[in-house]
Amino acid sequence: MNKIVFGNYLPGNSAIHRLNPTAKIITTLLIITWILFANNIWNYGLLTGFIVLETYIAKIQIKTVLTAIKPFVWLIMFTVVIQILFGNHGHQYLSWGPIKITSYGLRAAGLIFVRFVLIIIQATLLTMTTSPNSIATGVEKLIGPLKHIGVPVETVGIMISISLRFVPTLMEELQTIMDAQRSRGVMFNSGGIIKRCKNIISLIIPILVSSFRHADNLADALGASGYDANRPRSSYRKYEWNKHDNVALLCVILLGIAVFWMRIFS
Repeated sequence: MNKIVFGNYLPGNSAIHRLNPTAKIITTLLIITWILFANNIWNYGLLTGFIVLETYIAKIQIKTVLTAIKPFVWLIMFTVVIQILFGNHGHQYLSWGPIKITSYGLRAAGLIFVRFVLIIIQATLLTMTTSPNSIATGVEKLIGPLKHIGVPVETVGIMISISLRFVPTLMEELQTIMDAQRSRGVMFNSGGIIKRCKNIISLIIPILVSSFRHADNLADALGASGYDANRPRSSYRKYEWNKHDNVALLCVILLGIAVFWMRIFS
């Protein structure tokens, strides 16, 4: 299996794989909303247990899902450190100029860390159990009513499908570029913060060039195949909403009620 997990689809026949893609997108958005609304250890314990249960039902190893966090480690750590060093409320443990480590800052950093991890894992479960074409179809169905006010729903769907297909490709190329830079003596895990930032910035231009090259090749391929965004498209797979989708949606709604209750009364 590809080392880059986020954005990769893992074919399967689990109960979650078989859900309607629109139902999976709606439930994912709701779960992310509950994650952002939660504010204490009981909320996050419940949400963590629910996501672990999802992973078990999807027949995906926890270790596989956790590897999806790796590409986002720097973003998570940067955000957490900012919260720790510049908190202004609560009991103050350390003060040095503008830098203040407080109880509020530590608590906020912990909440942000947990939120980032749970949101990434939940989004990863969606992409691992739903093919890019299915996600595009689900989004088209979800935003279908916007067609009446002139929104190009089909175009939005194909854009999402293409974007998801290129996430693992670009991440693979980023890893290849980093390996090439390391072979030239560039170290991304050593030196001071400024030096590390400069080294990471050196990756931006190559990955942008690679992105534009892929976009040009894709545009040529679509043009050669006669693709016309203004013409109606058909779908090979037809998705029907059934009782299993209702059960999944009901479970997520009950989860949200429990999270709200814990937030208010704990």
